[in-house]
Amino acid sequence: MAELVPPPPALSTTDSLFLDFDGTLVELAERPDAVVVAPSLVDMLDRLAATMPGRVAIVSGRSIGQLDAMLGPQARHFALAGSHGAERRTPEHGYESPESPEALALAAESLRDYADTNGLVFEAKSFGAAIHYRQRPELEDDANAAAAAVADTHGLVLQRGKMMAEVRLSGDKGDAILGLLETSAMQGTRPLFFGDDVTDEDGFVAAAASGGAGVLIGPLRETAALYRLESVSALHTWIAAAMEARA
Repeated sequence: MAELVPPPPALSTTDSLFLDFDGTLVELAERPDAVVVAPSLVDMLDRLAATMPGRVAIVSGRSIGQLDAMLGPQARHFALAGSHGAERRTPEHGYESPESPEALALAAESLRDYADTNGLVFEAKSFGAAIHYRQRPELEDDANAAAAAVADTHGLVLQRGKMMAEVRLSGDKGDAILGLLETSAMQGTRPLFFGDDVTDEDGFVAAAASGGAGVLIGPLRETAALYRLESVSALHTWIAAAMEARA
């Protein structure tokens, strides 16, 4: 497995940045609701959006409602693709989403029952539901099997991630990036997508196929990313340097 180098800290008017949230912009926590968003991060994202108007997006498995609650009013200064791309909001087009099918509510109820029975963390999302087994790693195989059965029963998609399994609507972060690249501000630009999890691999592939690249955050592993940064803090340093280079 070849080592990956950091991306060059230089941005141009032909670049667009796509950023995963958990494990990329913010450190992972034992529970999704325990993640801390520092005011300095919100300020940095606000400055980045001003530096690259219309060309900054957060692409996350979290819902847009969750992201708004964590980032505050500044979240409206850039694009958001939530629920793995099932919903999105841009300054150009506003909020867009599909209808939530009844099957999703039934699936969420089944996952909640499983989580409650086994002492796991249940997370409700706008277009999905997840169980987190970080606090009970011995249940990894059983939790993934239970989530797979729920997804199969209700005709939904199983999404595995870091110490979690999610059942959700179809679509992925790659689709989200390709859709955002159709907006007038991003059309024809080079996409750079930063992500840490296997759920971000579709985004890396889409970025590369569109003339850009993926940037893996964290330990080296098999990946479609072209570049790598070692940690969340390394990404923050890179963004600060990139903005400085543009100044």
